Parts: sequence; structure tokens; C-alpha cells
Amino acid sequence: MHFDPAMESFALMYKQLGPVADGVLLMFFRMLAFATTGPIFNRKNIPILIKISAAVFFTGALAWMVPPDPIGPLSPAGQYPPYLIQLLLNIVVGALLGFIADMILQAAYAAGNIMNNQIGLSSAMIMDPSSGKQAMLLETLFNNITILLFIDLGGVHWMLSALKRSFDVFPLYAMQQPLVQTISLDYLILVSGNILLIGVQLVSPVMVVTMAVDLMLGIMNRTAQQMPVFQLSFALKPSIGIAVMIMTLTTFLQALSNYLNEYAKIF
Repeated sequence: MHFDPAMESFALMYKQLGPVADGVLLMFFRMLAFATTGPIFNRKNIPILIKISAAVFFTGALAWMVPPDPIGPLSPAGQYPPYLIQLLLNIVVGALLGFIADMILQAAYAAGNIMNNQIGLSSAMIMDPSSGKQAMLLETLFNNITILLFIDLGGVHWMLSALKRSFDVFPLYAMQQPLVQTISLDYLILVSGNILLIGVQLVSPVMVVTMAVDLMLGIMNRTAQQMPVFQLSFALKPSIGIAVMIMTLTTFLQALSNYLNEYAKIF
């Protein structure tokens, strides 16, 4: 009998907080899917506990936006099949948002690959723990520079803003998501189509100088055929390419910052 008031209080709390807990769970799975595919957290060398912690942080930062779920399993009129559909849709939406957010960083990765091939270091491979596979030297360097610059420019704030707006574009309790009508496919095509173009522009000084070196070596090969031009290019092009990259590093970082600020509108 002494437990009756406590049980009544627990039943009332369960009735009020159960639907909110259902909504928080849906938000958590959306955040977890985003942390798995989105920038920074999608690297393979980041433990799964860190990704879960990031999802918990994002959920805690945005939990005040969660309205009660009238059909969640913890609500008085809970229904499991519709809730499972909502859960699956939120996972898909979170993974899609993470993929789109990570796409703007691919231009800098492409710049590293282009420069690596241009200066003749394509055969120099190292094990990249962030991707779990063999990667080129400059590709790994450019990846790390881009991630650090993305964080410095406020990338975490951009992602939180995008996740906050996603609840207006993709409602948390929607039973279907009209992705074709909601997402601007033309803008996504523009962003993905410009990846190689932006990558070439970022390393254009190195490309121009190495092309001039190739032209000079070609002329030397025609005028002094006894000179081992082919072996000379193995040492000359990487040295000149790295020297030009160091001299233009400030310009490269400024151009990369402008690119990230421009395409941050996608968030």
C-alpha cells in the first residue's frame, strides 16, 4: 500500500516520457547513421565507441526539438510495425545526409591524387589507417589538411545546423520520404560534377610547373639524346613539384578555405 503513490507516479511519468523516449531513439539512430557516413567520423581509424558518443552528443544537443511520438512502442497506444518503418527511414536519411556532407571534401582528396600522379609519386603508397587501404602519399596529406581546415572553419557547427534543419525537411515521424522532391538533384549533380574541376584548380600551379618541366626534358631529349632524361625526370619532377607545393601552400589553403565556405551552403 505504501507503494501505491510511487507506482502511480511511475505510471504517470511513463505515460508522459514514453513517447518522448521513442522520439529520442529515432533521432539517435539518425545521428548514428550520419556519424557513420559523414565527415570526420566516417574514418575507419575512429572506434565505433567514438561514433556512438558523437551520435549521443548530437542527439543531446538537438533533443529539445523532439515532439512526442504517439505510436512509438513506449507510448500508451504503441504500434511496432509503423515505428520500425520510421526507424528505418531515419537511418536512411541520416546516412544520405552524411554522404552528401562528405561529398564536398572529395575535391581536396581528388587534388591529392592528381598531384601525386602529376609529379610521379603514384607508385609511392602507404597504409592509410583512416581508410583501411593503401593510399598515395599526398592523398593522405591532403585528407588530413582538409579535415583540420574543415574543423577550423566551423564544420561541426555546420553539421549541427544541417541536422537541425533536417527535421523540417525530413520529419522525424514521417512514414514516407519524398527524396526526389525534397533534395535538389541539380545541385548535387553540380557539386559532384565539379569535384575533379576543383581538384585540378587547387593544384594548378604544380601542374603548370611540372608540364613545363616535361616540355624542357622533351627538348633536352631531342637536342642531347645521350642524356638519360627518363631517369633524370624521376628525381627532378618530384623535387620541383614538392618545392612548388610548399611555396604555394598559403595560396592552396586560402583557395581550399574559399571552396569549403562556398560549398558549405549545402549544409
